[in-house]
Amino acid sequence: MHRKGLPFPFLGGLGLVPSAIFDTHHDGDEVTGPDIQRWAGNLPPDTSDLIGRDGELTEITRLLAGARLVTLTGMRGIGKTCLARAAAAPARRHFAHGAWFVEVCGQTDPELLPHVVLRPLRAQDQSARPAEEALADYLADKRMLIVLDLLDATDELTGACATLVGNLLRAAPYLHVLVTAPAPLGVPGEQVRPVPPLDLPAPGADPRQAAAMRLLLARARAAAGVPDPDEADGGAGGTAGAPDGRWDPDDLAELCRMLGGVPLAIELAAARLAGLSAKVAVDGLGGWIARHEDSPGVITPEGRLRAVIDWTHELCEPAERRLWAELSVFSVCFDAQAAEYVHRGGGARADAPVPLDGLVRAGLVVPERVDADEPRYRVPAAVAAHGRERLRERGEESIVRERHRDFYLRRARDGEVAWAGRAQFEWYRRLVHDLPNLRVALRYCLRRPAEHEQGLLMACSLWYLWLAAGLVREGRHYLERFLKVATAPSATRTRALWVCAAVAATQGDLEQARRHAHTCVSRAEHERDLAAAGYGRHVLGTVALLEHDDQTAINRLTEAIGWHRATGELTPGLLVGLPQLAVVYDRAGERQQARDLLNEAITTCNEAGELWARSIAVHVLGVVDYGAGDLDAAWAHARDALRTKRVFGDVAGIAMCLELLAWVSAKRGDAVRAARLLGAAQENWSLYGLSHAGHVGDMPQHHECERITRRALGEAAFAAAFEEGRGLDLSDAIAYALGEAVPGMPGRRG
Repeated sequence: MHRKGLPFPFLGGLGLVPSAIFDTHHDGDEVTGPDIQRWAGNLPPDTSDLIGRDGELTEITRLLAGARLVTLTGMRGIGKTCLARAAAAPARRHFAHGAWFVEVCGQTDPELLPHVVLRPLRAQDQSARPAEEALADYLADKRMLIVLDLLDATDELTGACATLVGNLLRAAPYLHVLVTAPAPLGVPGEQVRPVPPLDLPAPGADPRQAAAMRLLLARARAAAGVPDPDEADGGAGGTAGAPDGRWDPDDLAELCRMLGGVPLAIELAAARLAGLSAKVAVDGLGGWIARHEDSPGVITPEGRLRAVIDWTHELCEPAERRLWAELSVFSVCFDAQAAEYVHRGGGARADAPVPLDGLVRAGLVVPERVDADEPRYRVPAAVAAHGRERLRERGEESIVRERHRDFYLRRARDGEVAWAGRAQFEWYRRLVHDLPNLRVALRYCLRRPAEHEQGLLMACSLWYLWLAAGLVREGRHYLERFLKVATAPSATRTRALWVCAAVAATQGDLEQARRHAHTCVSRAEHERDLAAAGYGRHVLGTVALLEHDDQTAINRLTEAIGWHRATGELTPGLLVGLPQLAVVYDRAGERQQARDLLNEAITTCNEAGELWARSIAVHVLGVVDYGAGDLDAAWAHARDALRTKRVFGDVAGIAMCLELLAWVSAKRGDAVRAARLLGAAQENWSLYGLSHAGHVGDMPQHHECERITRRALGEAAFAAAFEEGRGLDLSDAIAYALGEAVPGMPGRRG
């Protein structure tokens, strides 16, 4: 029997509950967070003041109003990304479903492009159909702006983006796309806006009127810790930034002209002005400018940027140069621990500091405000490209990429060990931020036969990320590719079989899940691998549960729980297997047996400090309480589970909690609330990528709830309340269900 998706998403095989990570924090033993983002989108904060870009912003806004595809083109470092963010921020109010920012790193596998786009949109479709098809269906009725930022993209990746964007625009008539790319995509209807350099000081004119000069001064003052005289003297203005006169206005103007108005070149030079006079900077940079001239006095903006980067490289200490090159293998952003690992792995003395702060001061590494607890960094694309050139010159690129892979493999395995404990959410958040670098490491392994076994180990060690972060599509992509190339029998391959089976079950591909699980059990018993044998049986029990083969489900899940216990460890399989088995017993009318299993699971989770599996068990207990007629207990448990599922961004689990709260509301006689919650649950099933029919809508409790509510309200009032619920985005639906204030619903609290 083959089902599309999961009729009971709280089950999740080994915790098969797709989710997405949102900004949250962990405060002591209680995880809290500012809810799931609203339709406004996920545009990252823009710290640039966009000096001198008013004209470009106006033009981009005009183009977005009349074209469905606008592409900002230009060289690296010219400011395309800052412009795109700035233009999208006000434009998003014109899109009912918001503006969403998607970074596509140049090291991205083109085959994974639809997966990379799906995730930032919070789309939760986890079915087995092609990712591009799922993405097109999700966007079909959305009035949305997507900002697609092609960071350092290769020709192959740019071509894949062009194909994807063209297909999505045809499939989604209300979709608009703003792209940043080195060159036009060539998609029909594309409006292209080249991004020019900033205006330069003109001879004889006040240099402060030029945008490039204003940016240079602002960045130099910030780097040197010098107050802005425009602010200090009430706007009187001035060009000198330091009392010692080292920033002579004429020298600054000359330096500004040498930089050619390229924002990244200005940023790098300004960082050096914290320790150099403008005259010294002009003299030092002049020699490098001459080297990059196409002919005497003729140099392109690209040549000027390269000259500044070469000059900056010369000013770095040897250890800084080496770290710069090593950091070029990272994708998007990384943390200090990762930087230290790749640097020390190259033979740096154990007592020698990692010179990351020096690269930050030089503007070569940019701090990212991603996670307050674990600061992250990124290297601008042009700076990273220079670093990769240096690695290749030294013949060290493969060596450093191997260290990069080693670090993320170790991190993946550390996260797996810590998953069932108190640090679960911290690891969840950490690995989601690491996702771009995990992709780079996995791709590195796929492209080298000698690394296939290591890649398979990483792919199966990340099972908790695939299953708990809404990444089952991507997880299956990697697992199946590695299983095809790493064919030699091994404990790792046996383990990968159950992970792949679990992922397939999440997608509703039950036949494939069954095949992989049977093979896993056979191999595990031969290899005397207790853990793999338990998980293989666990997936077989999950498949039977989803097929409503209750006796087989009881047998297999009971066996699996026994094997999980036999390992002597607290495993996620045990913590999720207990509520799964409880579901089957409850369905068979054995309510007390179900309660015993759920209480054991919840107690064990509480003792371990585990949150994710606990929310599954608590929700199931609420369903059991509802069936027993204990509406107060069902209400409390549904809200308890919902609070945790909100933090993990578990869209499917959230929809199930909303559904349970609707059932309780109907039985309590609160028909309006029940109708709204039914509408909210149905709307959020669309985020999960599943139709309501064939899943929760097949459950007798759902039909009973709807029947009671329609009878109490009448068809017109029911439809109105239901549509009010559908109109709530996920964040507001959760707030309403938890009794919190809901924006736009005056006088209506949960």
